[in-house]
Amino acid sequence: MNSTDSTYILDLSPEDYQKATVEVAFLLDAFACTIDNIMGGNTAPVGRIAGRDTASKLPISLDDPTLQDVIAVLSKQMHAGFSFALDDDGLLFKSCIIREMCTLRNIETGGALCRLFHSYFDGIVNGLLCRPVKSTIVSVGDECLLQTQVQ
Repeated sequence: MNSTDSTYILDLSPEDYQKATVEVAFLLDAFACTIDNIMGGNTAPVGRIAGRDTASKLPISLDDPTLQDVIAVLSKQMHAGFSFALDDDGLLFKSCIIREMCTLRNIETGGALCRLFHSYFDGIVNGLLCRPVKSTIVSVGDECLLQTQVQ
């Protein structure tokens, strides 16, 4: 670490980033499995509560939004790790950092970590839309498709 006028600059190598990615994947896996075990597989309430809390802290203000409005804003907000959009079939995740973490840890895509993330995402959408939201994973793979219902 170098210090310059009380500002710290980290000199990180690609290897440092790779090690950090492996560590984050390990921690996410452990976190999701622990919550899944404690909740007996019913992690949706935990994810939704966390998502609504996150939504209240986002620098986003929407007047009378639709689901399409919320998804468009979140897509821009989360572009560093995700690429998703609504289409005629549902909510399509083209790229997803969670999917990458699953691949890295040899975790089944669509399993506990994915379910927890999508419940969390539903909670964020719920918080911004001010209406309950529930997504169901339809298909997983190189792209993942969800059916998202607003109540």
